[in-house]
Amino acid sequence: MTGRVRGKVAIVTGASSGIGRETARLLGEEGASVVVADIDEPGGLETVREIEADGAQAVFAPTDVSKPSDVAAMVAIATERFGRLDVLCNNAYWAPLNRPLVDTTDEEWDRTLAVTLTGVFLGCRAAIPVMVRGGGGVIVNTASTSGLTASPQFAAYMAAKGGVVQLTRSVAFDYGPQGIRCTAVCPGLIDTPATAPVLADPQRRAWLESKLLVGRIGVPRDIAQAVLFLASDESSFMTGQMLVVDGGRMIS
Repeated sequence: MTGRVRGKVAIVTGASSGIGRETARLLGEEGASVVVADIDEPGGLETVREIEADGAQAVFAPTDVSKPSDVAAMVAIATERFGRLDVLCNNAYWAPLNRPLVDTTDEEWDRTLAVTLTGVFLGCRAAIPVMVRGGGGVIVNTASTSGLTASPQFAAYMAAKGGVVQLTRSVAFDYGPQGIRCTAVCPGLIDTPATAPVLADPQRRAWLESKLLVGRIGVPRDIAQAVLFLASDESSFMTGQMLVVDGGRMIS
């Protein structure tokens, strides 16, 4: 299928690399105009170049999702450049790796919540009024299987992603009557720059792979395809739901 989000305007946060970049590229391939939002300007501009090379329109929005003013400016860039906003993908996150709760510093806890959870709240708060005025829209949040089940030494991340799960349901419940659908994708283990330190350990990688029923670690395109489905009209009867994409890890 082609053109599954043709004519729509989408924002993707955390789009300078990994899942965010692949999501932004795929939305562009399928007809959307894309706002690439990230704190990493060189990476974000590279994503814009890749989208434009595929024949779609894109613009970079320098955005720290933990700052209300940056998020408001991000939404303003979408409306000023493209005239509307149809899709918001709240994908940006930050969290320390391999950090049990008692070893988590105040700064690590605060930053994890500020970026991974508050960033989603700020994105929704800024985008919803614009979407409602435009006749409706779709919000796709990047949650995680860690927001649904336990992971070792990941307390701050689990708490933040659990919050994303419940925030997704709250937005869907409150704003569905105004034309807003809100869902979340819950990735399992995906090979990205963020997970590179974990996957660099051969023994740990082998153990993780042994838990995946499909026989491989996920790649960013696996998640981007799920986000595309949730962002498109193909999922028009879905809201408030968590779509798990984890290679079978949660049932193994």
